[in-house]
Amino acid sequence: MRSILFAVLFVMGCDRAVAPSSQPVAPLAVTTCASIAGAQLGQLPLTVELGDEAIAIAEWSVPDERSTDVVGFAAHLPVDVSFTVKAGDDVFRSASPRWLNPHGVSGPRVRPVERITFCRTAAPQVVASR
Repeated sequence: MRSILFAVLFVMGCDRAVAPSSQPVAPLAVTTCASIAGAQLGQLPLTVELGDEAIAIAEWSVPDERSTDVVGFAAHLPVDVSFTVKAGDDVFRSASPRWLNPHGVSGPRVRPVERITFCRTAAPQVVASR
């Protein structure tokens, strides 16, 4: 009989609602990305829209004047923008306004740029309520 009474009290005690947390939930950062690839590589002028920011490509670097292979570039980057460059099997990350393939501009280890992906992570504005 005692075990039945204990089981009834135990089950009844577990049936309470959990109080909601009083701590505010922090808003998540939002990442926006845009890529350029293919025929866009080497084009001037070229502007990439990234949310409410614009990235202007100022110049492209090629191994020689006859080549269309891109091995570097310079851009007007907003402060909070970084990018990745895919060149062959290599992926390079940077936030510098000027990028040149770390392997150089020619040689067996140098692969042309296939894609550049610019990303910006912005924390949403928090508005305090009263």
